[in-house]
Amino acid sequence: MIEVRKKEKESVESMIRRFTRRVQKSQVLSDVRSRRFLVKGKSKLKQRVAAIKKVEFLSEKDKLVKLGKVKSNERLPNKYKLKIKAKIK
Repeated sequence: MIEVRKKEKESVESMIRRFTRRVQKSQVLSDVRSRRFLVKGKSKLKQRVAAIKKVEFLSEKDKLVKLGKVKSNERLPNKYKLKIKAKIK
């Protein structure tokens, strides 16, 4: 819980300003807003399918790296992403 005490010769406005800054820095509001609505997680089947697709995608990317078409530390260009996704489906 955030607590602010009034200092000597401090106006109410400046005290409120300090309080709002502390609330923003502590990210209390962002946490509350993120929990405002219930978001259902993925089902076990969808998690499994997504994991399989990710493994296949990464293996195809590794093939492109070995062929020398893409550097390993860079992101894939869009044309390669689309080709890999078409293979996976």
